Amino acid sequence: MKGKRLFGLVNLCALFYAPMVFAQYYHPVAVSGFTQDVIANGIGNATASTTASVDAVDYGYVSKDFKATATSPELTYGLPVSGQFMSVVGTTPGLTYQLASYNSNNALKLNAVSDTGTLTFSTPTAAFNLYFLATGGSGSGVVTAVVNFTDGTNQTFTSLSVGDWYDQSNFAIQGIGRIKITTNALEDGGGTNPRIYQIPLAISTANQSKTVQSIAFTKNSGSGFINIFGVSANRFTTCLAPTAVTASAVSVSSATLTWTAPATVPTNYDIYYTSSTVAPNSGTAPTVSGVTGTTTNITSGITSTTKYHVWIRSNCGGSVGEWAYGTTFTTPCSTFTVPYSENFDSTSLGSTTNTNAPMCWSYLESSGFAGYGYVTNSNSNSPTNSYYLSNISASTGNQMLVSPQTVALSDGTKRVKFYAKGGANYTLQVGTLTNPSDPSTFVSFNTTTITANHAQYTVNIPSGGGSYLAFRHNLGGTYRSIYLDDITVEAIPSCVEPVSLAVTGQTMTSVSLSWTDTLTVPVNNYDIYYSTTNVAPTTSTVLNATNSVNSSTTTVTVPGLASETIYYFWVRSRCSTTNQSIWVGSVNAFTGYCLPSSSNQSSWISAFSSTGAMTNMAYSSATAVAGTNGYQNLSATTNTISNTAGSTTSISVTAGGPTCGMAVWVDWNNDLVFSSTERMYATTSYTTTTPSAASITIPAGTPLGNYRMRVMCDYNTSAPSNACGSVTRGEFLDFKLQVTDVLGTSDLTSKTKEVSVYPNPFTDVVYISETKDLKTVKVFDLTGRAVKTIENPTKEISLGSLNSGLYLITMYFKDGSQNTVKAIKK
Repeated sequence: MKGKRLFGLVNLCALFYAPMVFAQYYHPVAVSGFTQDVIANGIGNATASTTASVDAVDYGYVSKDFKATATSPELTYGLPVSGQFMSVVGTTPGLTYQLASYNSNNALKLNAVSDTGTLTFSTPTAAFNLYFLATGGSGSGVVTAVVNFTDGTNQTFTSLSVGDWYDQSNFAIQGIGRIKITTNALEDGGGTNPRIYQIPLAISTANQSKTVQSIAFTKNSGSGFINIFGVSANRFTTCLAPTAVTASAVSVSSATLTWTAPATVPTNYDIYYTSSTVAPNSGTAPTVSGVTGTTTNITSGITSTTKYHVWIRSNCGGSVGEWAYGTTFTTPCSTFTVPYSENFDSTSLGSTTNTNAPMCWSYLESSGFAGYGYVTNSNSNSPTNSYYLSNISASTGNQMLVSPQTVALSDGTKRVKFYAKGGANYTLQVGTLTNPSDPSTFVSFNTTTITANHAQYTVNIPSGGGSYLAFRHNLGGTYRSIYLDDITVEAIPSCVEPVSLAVTGQTMTSVSLSWTDTLTVPVNNYDIYYSTTNVAPTTSTVLNATNSVNSSTTTVTVPGLASETIYYFWVRSRCSTTNQSIWVGSVNAFTGYCLPSSSNQSSWISAFSSTGAMTNMAYSSATAVAGTNGYQNLSATTNTISNTAGSTTSISVTAGGPTCGMAVWVDWNNDLVFSSTERMYATTSYTTTTPSAASITIPAGTPLGNYRMRVMCDYNTSAPSNACGSVTRGEFLDFKLQVTDVLGTSDLTSKTKEVSVYPNPFTDVVYISETKDLKTVKVFDLTGRAVKTIENPTKEISLGSLNSGLYLITMYFKDGSQNTVKAIKK
């Protein structure tokens, strides 16, 4: 069964354009008269690199080099940084444009009806035709153009329609995206918008030999803001170039050019070819000169997998003609040798109607297959692109991404590493093809079950298969999407690296790791390298006791780490003292509690206090203290609540700014995790201050010691549930909760008074021998729970409500001293 094979960019056997009846002498024209800068570029806010917007609502064009900050990601769309591009209008192949500098005015803007402006040619030029670039912002418009010649005459063009910058036809360039100038918000336009349009001005025969001085524009009608960006000319010449230029016999290093001579045969021809789209000018040196006849073979500088543009001109004895665009051709792919990689980032984006693949790769599907495959800028493992396979409604058939032909791919010594993601339990087949155009020649040697997140897979390629590697969608259901990225084909190393390095746990001073080995444990075990910076080790990195450990198993705990620190980890196999695998990683872990964040602290924790504890706290702040990340660890300060196991402490949380949802967690098992069962309090509605019933109960039997307590205020959630989240507005603060015995930690160093309690045992009433300066009496059961509190007590204390048993009676005096005695109720 034959299928459709769709190559990246071109069918790589060769590419021919249909012969042109007349030679075309396309050249950009340098002009002045632009009035505004509407193209954001460089590093910094868009407002700093523009003076106006394209439309009425602050949107402008964007250059590919634009970054709001130095660390912003690279754009995959936008106008070329050079400002130069070749029009995609099918009737003008080879027509190029050069935009004005993005650092100065680059558009002639006509906003209102009757607005006028003039573009003046830096060098007056005679032309068969002129073309100008324009777009309409916030709608379309109609203009008049008056071409002024140096002899004082002119030619007028009326009713020239300029389309809105979205979705109109006759565009010279599309899919360049745009930016909200006031906010730096970017839009990619879905790969097809916005657009800039090409509008022709056909110079009459009588005027073609005249030199053009300027073009005056007037807006006649329409709601759109007219933006004019540049002019190109089909230059006039009397030394005519040949026509019907074609390329044939295209190989990886040569091509044959053939053409039809003009009616008046010139002395000879010059040829210029380049992989650039920049047209040659009168000062450009020919690649090949002095060619006689109508055919020549070109070899100089020709390399594989390259698209070349060809220009040709005539030498007419005493004069030299203009360069005319001839044709284009693409050299085929050379056979690849390992290692090679593909991350899809340098390939233009495809679509459901434009299936594509990188150069020398191909998308292959069965005839009539309902799905599609193409390069996309979503769901990548590494920025910015990935490859997308979707079967849509197809439940049978084949669709696959096919590699270049590879030398000795199936000799048993090669492997492929790749990242993939899809839905849970989706499957992907890896195999080879003997015919890259026939899916029936596919032979699978691996079926990989993928997950909803990108993971790396390594597959050894067995001997005896084809020379083309293929990744086949294994179907298994309809409307299933699979994404591939970061593919590497290489020789199987003599020391194979581990895979699936992961963090399995951490404490304040250690991190536990695990990994999987694809074969057996290497002779010299595994090296684990760690660092506080995410800089991968190399073969020359010196390992020592301060940055590495060695393990004989596929698990390890790295000890002796600093607390509250992010560490990065790598692992490698050590097959011998001279043969180690590549490093795998990094993974990272924080030796402490998770680090939540908030991007806005206009709502914050203005107060947090407790009552009824053995030691209470009263935190307050008139502003957020958590800085730009919304989190602050205050557990080392005096902001501490102390109470006994089994006790209940009343708390109050107050929000600064508008109302918040609030919650409090305590890590009772000190495992550095705030679990759902450790959320001790949460609001059920937005509030400024928590209700009087808010409290924390220390579980009975909780060991004595210090515990981390986290308090959260979230403007967008009435009942916060994630102590480790990232919120758009709020604050996170950590405090300390101390579980103490009934004496309290301060009692170990405090004074005691000689006070007795009698009778002991007692029935209903006890008497205190000394009540001078006595402030409070608390009675605790043996779990540490306070069962009775008496303020300003007298000598007689009534305890008839207590059950029989042993109690601890603690007396607190005004000078800070206290005394505890055991008493038994009968």
